[in-house]
Amino acid sequence: MYPRHLFVAGVLVVALAGCRPPGDGAAACGSLAPRNDDELVLCNELDQAVVASIALPPGEAPTGGWPGVVMLHGSTGLFLDGDDSCSETLQDQFRIWAELLISRGYAVIMPASFYSRGFCDWTKTLTVPRKYDDVERLVTRTFDTAAAAEWMCEDERVDCSRLAVFGFSNGASTAMLSMQHDLSVSDDPRLRELDGAMSFAGGVAYYPGCGLQSQLANRLDAAEVDTYFYPHAPLWVPHAENDKLLERCESLRDPQVDVVAEQLGVTQDMFELEVYPDADHGFDVWFTGDPESDLAARMAAQDETLSRLDAWLQ
Repeated sequence: MYPRHLFVAGVLVVALAGCRPPGDGAAACGSLAPRNDDELVLCNELDQAVVASIALPPGEAPTGGWPGVVMLHGSTGLFLDGDDSCSETLQDQFRIWAELLISRGYAVIMPASFYSRGFCDWTKTLTVPRKYDDVERLVTRTFDTAAAAEWMCEDERVDCSRLAVFGFSNGASTAMLSMQHDLSVSDDPRLRELDGAMSFAGGVAYYPGCGLQSQLANRLDAAEVDTYFYPHAPLWVPHAENDKLLERCESLRDPQVDVVAEQLGVTQDMFELEVYPDADHGFDVWFTGDPESDLAARMAAQDETLSRLDAWLQ
């Protein structure tokens, strides 16, 4: 098996061409190369190569290392879509957040799950590998998250005891699954191998879909309580009133967490859902719905996110 994180800019690696098995877009470890000094290539536990963008605070890391954030992109991908391929330019949403986080002393890693599998934007369906469906996307992105967390834990500049996960839309769903306290109950047997692999001090999930592709119990049935969703650390979920993805977060996951918390005797709200009135999906980038409502939600959620990260990681 290849070392997990040794493929960085400036290091000779195998050429990209011809390395992807047909259908799912995955590239074998050792077959992807970083395109610039802000990228590295991870190897997840499925032996898939994953390009990631990194952003580090200026100067030398403090004694013990910087706290770290694993940031997970949404369905439009991490990079701007170029004419013929994914560009090397981060979407504004992630560039702005990375700049905010490093200015506060956080190291940031952003796995590019779509670019690594040969496409840039999930919404452009003709470019998505034919076997890379909704379930495969969620499962493999959870492995990508674990690989990114592992890189942070192995880099001496980062304090592994102070990590958070931060996702948007599909990346928020991935963040939720990555924080599941018991992945051994997942429907997909591959996910069971990740049980205990990630330990985050907290998580932020912007406007996720909470169905989680049926990897965990998708109803409130006492007989299935062992497969309920329950995060291993506090999870804050800023959502939008006009977002169709909100319903299952309110009616399914929030009650599941309450049931498990009561059984465990936990009084802290481990799934804190905050719904912004009149806001729409994607309010963080302020381009949908009512601009005033989305802008108000964006600014309020940004302040709250930074406050919670500081409380968990500083």
